[in-house]
Amino acid sequence: MPDPTSLQLAEALQAHSPTLPGGEPALSAALVQLTGQTGKLLRARLTLSTARSFGWEESAAVNLAVAVEYFHVASLALDDLPCMDDALERRGQPCVHRQHGEATAILAALALINRAYFLVNTTFAAQPLSLRQAAAACVDRCLGSVGLVGGQARDLAFASSARSAREIGRIALAKSGALFGLAVMLPALAADPLPQESRQLRALCLYWGLSFQLVDDLRDVLSNSAVEGKTTGRDRVLGRPNLVLALGVAAARARLARLDGLAHRTMARLTPTGEGRWGCLASFQGEALAALSANLARTAA
Repeated sequence: MPDPTSLQLAEALQAHSPTLPGGEPALSAALVQLTGQTGKLLRARLTLSTARSFGWEESAAVNLAVAVEYFHVASLALDDLPCMDDALERRGQPCVHRQHGEATAILAALALINRAYFLVNTTFAAQPLSLRQAAAACVDRCLGSVGLVGGQARDLAFASSARSAREIGRIALAKSGALFGLAVMLPALAADPLPQESRQLRALCLYWGLSFQLVDDLRDVLSNSAVEGKTTGRDRVLGRPNLVLALGVAAARARLARLDGLAHRTMARLTPTGEGRWGCLASFQGEALAALSANLARTAA
């Protein structure tokens, strides 16, 4: 049974959806599918707990969490397109483009991105100019050509590259790491983190992003679509970046263990005398590691 936070976020994702009465039926149906098919909501939960920890009002904290999840969901809808990963299934259902058409899937993703920017802007509207500018820069850095968009471009070009493990890591940092960075750094702006704290926060998000991407790589290689609820085996077919294919299963699992150690050491530097003001991240790390373990347990030995 979903926990109260997941239920709250699931309701908020639908409540803030850009669907309108009398809207174009296919677009409305695509948006209903995208906002109703909630996954683990890890990024949204991370955003919400971080925002709550630093004094954001509950409605503002939820708005930021929904915005981050909309950015994430839109990126998945675009990733699944035939011109990208050409996926068939996502979260146990046919992908949005297979149900409603490619053009509608693109428009639905754009509608969610637009609504996400609206939620971020309205949430920061009452904040000082310096904080509003910092928020705009954070979103641009995480989602733009040096972040998620640039990472996807490198992903698409990977087949014609040297296919090195270094390039695979660079792509994972730009994609998965950037979204975790947005989930933490955007609400944490209100805490005015010290320079050394900002560096540690960014490092922590990078380790999380690399870990989650590595687990996805393992699942893509070792598991199957029926178990995962999404199309697997595409990285090998399309020549896409996958550390398991580049290094082998044993080396990939060893790297995952190293990333776990790095994340724990970074968290210890952030919270040297206990939880402190970054305790919400320590709680998330425990939750995230449990999710990683559950995912790995589902893959073939």
